[in-house]
Amino acid sequence: MRIAVCVKWVPAISRIRLDPETKRLVREGVPSELNAYDVLAVNRAVELKEALGGSIAVYTMGPPDARRGLVRCLAMGADDAFHLSDFAFAGADTLATSRALALALSREEYDLVLFGNNSVDAETGQVGPEVAEMLGIPQITSVSRLEVAQDGSVRAERALENGAETVEGALPLLVSVTEGVAHDAQAPRDAVRAAEEREITELTAAMLSDDVSQFGAAGSPTWVAEVRQIEPSREGRLIQEGSAAEMAREAVAALVERGALDTDADAANTPETAADAPRPGGGPELWVVAEADESGLRPVTFEMLAAAQPVADALNGLVAAFVIGGEDATGYATALGRSGADAVMAASSSGMSTYSTAAYTAVLAEAIAERQPFAVLLPSTPNGRDLAARVSARLNLGLTGDCIGLDVDGSGLAQLKPAFGGNIVAPIYSRTLPNMATVRPGVFSALQPNPARSVPVETMEAATVPGDGLARVEFRAAPDDDAAALDKARAVVCVGMGVGGPEHISELEELRALLGADLICTRDVVEAGWMPRQRQVGLTGRSIAPRLYLGIGVRGDFNHAVGIQRAGTVLAVNNDRRAAFFRGQSDIGVMADWQEFVPALVEELRRHRNSG
Repeated sequence: MRIAVCVKWVPAISRIRLDPETKRLVREGVPSELNAYDVLAVNRAVELKEALGGSIAVYTMGPPDARRGLVRCLAMGADDAFHLSDFAFAGADTLATSRALALALSREEYDLVLFGNNSVDAETGQVGPEVAEMLGIPQITSVSRLEVAQDGSVRAERALENGAETVEGALPLLVSVTEGVAHDAQAPRDAVRAAEEREITELTAAMLSDDVSQFGAAGSPTWVAEVRQIEPSREGRLIQEGSAAEMAREAVAALVERGALDTDADAANTPETAADAPRPGGGPELWVVAEADESGLRPVTFEMLAAAQPVADALNGLVAAFVIGGEDATGYATALGRSGADAVMAASSSGMSTYSTAAYTAVLAEAIAERQPFAVLLPSTPNGRDLAARVSARLNLGLTGDCIGLDVDGSGLAQLKPAFGGNIVAPIYSRTLPNMATVRPGVFSALQPNPARSVPVETMEAATVPGDGLARVEFRAAPDDDAAALDKARAVVCVGMGVGGPEHISELEELRALLGADLICTRDVVEAGWMPRQRQVGLTGRSIAPRLYLGIGVRGDFNHAVGIQRAGTVLAVNNDRRAAFFRGQSDIGVMADWQEFVPALVEELRRHRNSG
């Protein structure tokens, strides 16, 4: 079996900073490393080669220094390495990058192409599916388990937000992998030193195509305006003196002052209600591609409808919900119309009751090509990312991933995207129409449904499309079923690595019960195996909007804080003075040993509750 693995040499995220004068990222002196998900891809490739025989080729595109990443891959067990190195590749967005990689890969024949699910600097997850479309092979993304048999049959487990699904298919295939697919061990130093003497083939733009204008900045349909650094905006009150009981009294007093413990306060946060009447047709259309699962329409669909409203107002356009599904797809029309859609388009077929990359791509791409909307918004979920990237590659459209804001200005539709761990926000514009973006769940507030709204519904008969040989054979809901309630949680207690170990999580149970709070965690906690991924909050997890957030042993780096930016009050407990939560990322910071402070906080909260 011939395997190709595409890897990226990325800067250490924690060391990236923005020059406040030039508004440019400062990379000098910042060390680089192999993208963490790509390490998993290489290790799984090595395991498959050992089990089935064959060879592994690794590819990367980047400056001369990226060669060091290929050396590490060779040391880990790869057989050949290819470096796409040319000034013509500079400034490439995801589509131009995918085009170069696809042309490089097409010089050989591979049975299996592996990618990390996303890079930790950009977090888009777009390049893998875009390359798959350009190579004309099926894709499976967000894969946490991957098995390949001698006969070429494949069984993969996809990690979804509400559980996991098992997909079966056959080679050739492109797979994007995430945590759990393999161990994350790096090569030992002596193996790296030996690999430094091995040959690495350099590929220039001219070796891939006679038309080098399709690469780099020239071939990129999206461009980035002046990047912005996220400045902390919380109150930043720090409690650090006195006994645990005294600090607990001060903390509870601060919570009371902010109304964070007032159970009736939620009524004051009732969201804006959708307008009584839909907008008239005739103007630019903003499409919101609805996403549904076993329980119905997902909350992110309604959030996207709300996010599209001010854009439609600025353009004198309208918001149209686009639904792809089974024969009952039109059944969602009423809820969509009441929540802000001015029109509903439903493409239905008996074979599309569950998500299929091939079928959904065919339907959406054909509709976009025919109707030419101004913008298309999809959810930044495993399926939404999977679909958006494939469609963008099929239509040669620019795509912004993980959008956290939308604005209309003189340059067009500004799509705000977090990058480099979330502490940098880049306004991205597209040279192609429609604008395409995936929208981060939990960032926008959905509109209050208006039962007075009645909107037109257009049904489309989805044509039968050729299958891609992939079949969903099993779906397993997350064992932690209550994780779905996090979208509506009023209070949460977040577990960080500072808790010390999974055996200590139960010590937070009394605090959680007293507040009626749900339990969440950071990415490090998930990767350590302490808690399930469905409860991870942050840039690579979910976003929530509780009235009260309590972080216990959490540093509060922005890649986590971006997931709670809509929280009403943030209280952080940490004994590390350097914790980011103490630098404007929290409203109330308590510098203390959590095992001393939390029991005192429980007693003070109980006293406050008993006092009425």
